[in-house]
Amino acid sequence: MIFQKYLFVEFNISTMYEEELKYSKEEQQIQLLTKKIKDYQSILDKTAQQFRTKKILNDFDKWNHESWCFSIIGDALVRLRLFTEQNFLFIETMSIIAVTRYIFELSVWLHLFKLDKQYGLVYYSQLLDTQRRYWKDELEQIKREITLLEDFERHEEDSLNDLFNQFKVINDPEKLNQMQKSIYEDIDKKASRHFSIYIEKAKTNGYGFQAHILRKKLIPKIELSISQVNSEIAAFDVKISHDVKNLNKGKWQWKQMAQKVGLLDEYEYIYTFSSKLLHATPASITTDQKNLEPSEIVVFLKYIDVKIEDILEIANEFYEKL
Repeated sequence: MIFQKYLFVEFNISTMYEEELKYSKEEQQIQLLTKKIKDYQSILDKTAQQFRTKKILNDFDKWNHESWCFSIIGDALVRLRLFTEQNFLFIETMSIIAVTRYIFELSVWLHLFKLDKQYGLVYYSQLLDTQRRYWKDELEQIKREITLLEDFERHEEDSLNDLFNQFKVINDPEKLNQMQKSIYEDIDKKASRHFSIYIEKAKTNGYGFQAHILRKKLIPKIELSISQVNSEIAAFDVKISHDVKNLNKGKWQWKQMAQKVGLLDEYEYIYTFSSKLLHATPASITTDQKNLEPSEIVVFLKYIDVKIEDILEIANEFYEKL
């Protein structure tokens, strides 16, 4: 019996030791991979500059697909350099998942350019569409802000009118000041609970006046931006060839694009994993696993490492053809 207990304890100690060794090995891998990813900064910066020379920038033609390919590759390399500089000072689950997904999508674009350079103009089309959606969303947000600000303005006026009617009976200036201050504080507190970009300014400028500024000054600028983007989209539809239009048919789907360049397996894994962790689904809330395990971190860091090398390789292939 004593011998059996001894064996059991020895087995537990041995298992714990193996787990510690495994964890220690994974930690070492994480450190090495993190260092390797951070060390890409200089080569990414150097390669990016090759696509951002004065001649290339001056020769940029928005109707030329190669101009877009070179420009986007340069921008992508700068984005990667910023990631390696800012996102690997320490390893955090949400950050590493978000960076992985972003790098995957960046890789899809560059593989599409490698498949057919005319995707450079598809990128331009997607850029215009994104800009139009942005300005339209911004316009709707500003309209919601104006409605919200005007509601608080009316609420403030109604509350102050009620107070002044009471003051006719109370006739106490000190109490009036206190009650008036209380009304302002109460409305500001309620306003702070709403999602609004301009609430803090409204607390100083007044809710009604802030709404007036948005309606008279900001909305015309946004409407002008929408009009300019619409003009560019109209020009694009007229000038672009049928080949580019065929590449640009339908709504952009990452899964479809990933399949086109042979990255469907990467898409399935990354999007499934990132959706599980980045969205507040029941599976991500009701779980004991709130963060990536060390072994999972190693997998994602290896993927980031490989994809950066992949992107640099594509960039060099394009540079040779400059």
